[in-house]
Amino acid sequence: MEVHLDLAQILEGNPIPTFVIDEQCRITHWNRACQLLTGIPASETLGTTKHREAFYSHKRELMADLIVKQAGSDDLIMVYGGKVKRCRQTRNGYEGEDFFPGLGENGRWLLFTAAPLTDGNGHISGAIETFQDITDKRMAEQELRASEARYRQLFESANDAIFLLKDGLIADCNLKTLDLFGSSREALVGLSPLDLSPQNQAGGRSSENEVNRKRDLLQQNIPQFFEWRFLRKDGSRFDAEVSLNRFTINGSPYGLAVIRDISLRKQMIRTLEERQLALDEKSTYLEKVNQALKASLDHREVEKRAVEENMLVNLKRFVFPYLGELEACKLGSESRAYLNIVQTNLNDIVSQFSRTIFSKYIDLTPTEVRIADFIREGKNSKEIAETLALSPSSIQWHRKNIRQKLGLTNKKVNLQTYLNSLSE
Repeated sequence: MEVHLDLAQILEGNPIPTFVIDEQCRITHWNRACQLLTGIPASETLGTTKHREAFYSHKRELMADLIVKQAGSDDLIMVYGGKVKRCRQTRNGYEGEDFFPGLGENGRWLLFTAAPLTDGNGHISGAIETFQDITDKRMAEQELRASEARYRQLFESANDAIFLLKDGLIADCNLKTLDLFGSSREALVGLSPLDLSPQNQAGGRSSENEVNRKRDLLQQNIPQFFEWRFLRKDGSRFDAEVSLNRFTINGSPYGLAVIRDISLRKQMIRTLEERQLALDEKSTYLEKVNQALKASLDHREVEKRAVEENMLVNLKRFVFPYLGELEACKLGSESRAYLNIVQTNLNDIVSQFSRTIFSKYIDLTPTEVRIADFIREGKNSKEIAETLALSPSSIQWHRKNIRQKLGLTNKKVNLQTYLNSLSE
């Protein structure tokens, strides 16, 4: 009785729900923690087999019952559907986990252990079974698994390739990575990013030196964003933007590299640059053509003006003076009528060139008339010389003659202003 009393006191003070059965599978101990877990007081359980209905919705044997009946491991596993195993901490004991929907408001997850009780001869005289509420733990594990599943789905469905790096080596990668590199996960895991890079990067930089430098920056927890040239499994190259960051999983540092293929973008940029270069070349060509055309038109205009100049000067020098003399002669009415017709027609011809000023300065030579026209347009001596293929000194000499013939010698009159006034 003294031994049983001590055991009862120990079990009653134990915060872990516990019950004990004898060799007839009747309850001998049902501690307070077990009463709180099941809601059944000890007074209703002692000497009974109510433990078989306290945890399940239907009456069934518990693990303690099977141990008393000396059931084997196969029998226990069959009854519990593979949810039990041998307990390493207890000799001949078993443990398992299961969900008990009848306990509490929403059911509870319990870790249960059972072991035989023996007498001095080693004969099984009963069994003890304990329960630990692991609902919070299992819910946390389920939430963690759900969270991991969500993040795994995001990881796998990402439209960019992702490397998970551990100690500088690829620990994991997503499906986009396999597609981008044309490889398998098994072939990529364990490789270094250097194994997927050409010897030199764009611009001649050593890939090895750059990998070491970026690894040092990563260890300093410095986020990085850069362009990188990679190699596919078939040896082809592609350019990518890489975002590299450091984070921690269960206290261990990892690197996360997000890789975006920008080969198409780079090709489009190169195409645009080539097209822009071609457009620039065409623009330059058209500009030169326009310049040549303008020069040709200017030359034709100069030739046209030269013809006009010569015609007007010759008319005023060799025709109009004689017509004036002829007009002063005694002519018959018929002859004078013809003279008037000739003068009218000549004046009409001259009036077609009224936009020029040649009719205003008949005493100028053809060259001087051309120079005077250029001066009126605002060209300087150097520009006129280049146009007429003369020396600047010759232009200065002609300017002096023009001023003299126009009566502007020793007068402070601007020659361009004066010539423009003649055309008004």
